[in-house]
Amino acid sequence: MKIKIITGVIFIVFNLICFNSFSQKEELKVGCIAFYNLENLFDTIIDLDTDKILQEDFTPHGDKKWDSKKYNKKLENMSDVISQIGTEFVPTGPAILGVSEIENKEVLIDLVSTEKLKPLNYQIVHFDSPDKRGIDVALLYQPKYFTVTNSKSININLDDGGLTRDILLVSGIFDGEPMHFMVNHWS
Repeated sequence: MKIKIITGVIFIVFNLICFNSFSQKEELKVGCIAFYNLENLFDTIIDLDTDKILQEDFTPHGDKKWDSKKYNKKLENMSDVISQIGTEFVPTGPAILGVSEIENKEVLIDLVSTEKLKPLNYQIVHFDSPDKRGIDVALLYQPKYFTVTNSKSININLDDGGLTRDILLVSGIFDGEPMHFMVNHWS
């Protein structure tokens, strides 16, 4: 009698385990991580610490006639594209976005303050690079998905003794998991 009862309990437990295993679907979360080249996102202010030729191009009197109207139009166009990246999978677009070819942190502040990106509350990780043209990389992130625990700029020394653009290393917690992101854009 004991053998039948024990066998019956094992059979019921086995059926419950198997039934639960086959009836429950694994829930997956989808996140969007992207990279975007902002293609010389420069303001109109002359920065004496960067390449004079580049600075002369991106001013109202320079070769590109770079003025506030053109700058604001570029910000609008870039924010429109960024706001659409990955939205076929997640409605809030990139949780994390590496960007390149920016002049400084101020242009990123202007970018994330645009009408289309402001609701996403992007935060910025940026370091000035030793690049003589003044071109940097950065990481934008939505703090509801990613928490930065550490960030640093890694200098790259070339064989000829020169420097190139730094590599940005950002570590943190992405949706509960530790993650490390490297952003670079070498000349």
